Amino acid sequence: MSTKRLSSPQPTSTEEHHLPRRKGREPDRPALLAAFPEPRVLRPPPGGVLGRDWLLALGLTDTVVSRQHASFERVGPGFVLTDLGSRNGTFVNGERLPARRPTGVHDGDVLRLGTTLLVLREDHPADEPMKPIGKLVGPFGLRSVGKALGSLHTRGARNVLIEGETGTGKELVAQAVRVALRRGDKPYQAVNVGAVTPGTFEGQLFGWMRGAFSGATESSPGLLRHHEGGCVFLDEIGDLPLELQVKLLRVLDNREVLPVGAIRAVTVDIALIGATHRSLDDFVQSGRFREDLLARFDQRLFLPPLRERREDIPAVLGALASRRGHPLGSGPHEVEAIEALMLQDHPTNVRGVDAFLGALEPPFVLTLEAVEEVLGSQRGSARLPLTDNTVAEALAAKGGNKSAAAGMLGVSRGALLRFLEKGKR
Repeated sequence: MSTKRLSSPQPTSTEEHHLPRRKGREPDRPALLAAFPEPRVLRPPPGGVLGRDWLLALGLTDTVVSRQHASFERVGPGFVLTDLGSRNGTFVNGERLPARRPTGVHDGDVLRLGTTLLVLREDHPADEPMKPIGKLVGPFGLRSVGKALGSLHTRGARNVLIEGETGTGKELVAQAVRVALRRGDKPYQAVNVGAVTPGTFEGQLFGWMRGAFSGATESSPGLLRHHEGGCVFLDEIGDLPLELQVKLLRVLDNREVLPVGAIRAVTVDIALIGATHRSLDDFVQSGRFREDLLARFDQRLFLPPLRERREDIPAVLGALASRRGHPLGSGPHEVEAIEALMLQDHPTNVRGVDAFLGALEPPFVLTLEAVEEVLGSQRGSARLPLTDNTVAEALAAKGGNKSAAAGMLGVSRGALLRFLEKGKR
């Protein structure tokens, strides 16, 4: 079983260099996000003591937690957690801490106190969990997506790109984009462009004129004109061959389509939503995707994978169980089972969590034995914490290649880019 190594706190040396905070940047607001038994945004107490009374004051009842269970405090640029001799122990990423021995904890670590599971986030500005985005559940980790959706209409967005790994819910976000653009009651069509035969691509999307080719006995408006006033979702746009990418430029730029066999373009009122599990920025660098086409997307939404938002996993699990007709309820679930699910990497993301539920017999009662039987006992991969120093070292080691540096750090490219962007604010 591989788990993230816990480290004792180290004093900040004069040799360490931390980048200066930019003027006007809001100070970080650390939070211990309650993922189970119910989502809550918990701020560390002023005295630093985590215990039963602290949880109760914030709306969580856990009689298994000691009154003075653990202490949580900032030391230098990081945080230190110390078990205060609790009855049932304090756990970090599934490992029990030695009593009264300070241990360094990092952003994204999963903490267990009694039957309560918390995730440390060094900066979490929101004070309340977020409501679902349509059918997509993410009370903590989808804030940036929710914020961007809220401003799509006022920004006049017409071309929206949704990026994220397989199984993160890109098509569900596409439906939410449709609503945000106030086209929810208008025509909608999803097209997997990677599955469209190159020879029929123009005809399917742009239509054709009668007699344009052999067998064209009638004209066809094509998908875009057929869905006038609505949205067309172009899934896996990163798989589109270069010779076909250029054909989308006119549509994304000025909403003109040229049917096969026509001599004049036709204007169409359509919102275009693209989605990809590829890194299109990397594809641009390698010449596999047109830079001018990528630039036509005036809004890009990134869906983080579940391994980067472990605090959302219990809520995702509950939502999926309800859709299967067997709500999880309050138990009797083993907290160790929920913890194990949170520590899994879930390479296929929400789709994999749903498959896990499908392997269980309803009603769903989660036990550690069931989790390990279906998913195995492998925990999430060890990774380095994202700090100014570790990121700078990884970028230097990989010659500035962000994808390679992200791999070295054990995070996704998107997570690295968001960290770098945060440092610019």
